[in-house]
Amino acid sequence: MKNTVGNILKKWRNQQRYSQLQLAVELGISSKHISFIETGRSIPSKEMILKISTFLFMPKRETNRALYYAGYAPIYAELSVSDESLKPIFEAIEKMVQNHMPYPAIVLNQSWDVVMANDSAKNLLAGLGYSEHTNLIEALIADNPKTSKIINWHEAVSAVLARLKQEITMLGNPQKLQKYETELSKFLSSSTESQVVETEQIVLSTKIQINEKVLSFFSVIAQLGTVQDVTLSEYKVELMFPTDETTKQYYNEVRKF
Repeated sequence: MKNTVGNILKKWRNQQRYSQLQLAVELGISSKHISFIETGRSIPSKEMILKISTFLFMPKRETNRALYYAGYAPIYAELSVSDESLKPIFEAIEKMVQNHMPYPAIVLNQSWDVVMANDSAKNLLAGLGYSEHTNLIEALIADNPKTSKIINWHEAVSAVLARLKQEITMLGNPQKLQKYETELSKFLSSSTESQVVETEQIVLSTKIQINEKVLSFFSVIAQLGTVQDVTLSEYKVELMFPTDETTKQYYNEVRKF
């Protein structure tokens, strides 16, 4: 599909399951105008692009693309992570991650690269044998389910795959995530073991064997929705919490040292 502002807006309208008429009614404009924008017969104003993109919850990166192909300057910055103006945000993220000690906390970018981790998370990743990988999906793909320290490997990886598919949809099908989804799907389906889901659990837990202990975690994931920088708005802060007393006691002991 050709890159035009009309095609970009049409893709997101279809993705959010709106007809041209439904979108027109919601925005208070004519469906004919929507049709003209999507077919290229009319170039939308900058204000119209922002109105449509906001209503369709388009990511900042996609909004910038739509503006660019309509001949307008992007409104969302994409600064270097070393830019001084981003320092307060990185300080806030680091404080959140460090304050989560003794429990693990990591920060992932759009591609699932680990960009920040507290000491507890680093130790956990080392225990899993993931230290040589900077990308969490690549680490999972390189793992062997038969020897993995993740006890409920199939359940945990299936949950990651579902999350990955959702992000691909929400972010407009980025190629790198699509590649990871294909590889992870093949890897999951090639395993001979069947997936067993504990139907009585309240939250999905990831169970990890560390020495003689089996640690169990659930995650709370936060995103920086109000940040106007494109890259930082795609960061995910994952805070891991114990789901049982064994894990809680393990980290209470760690806290004493």
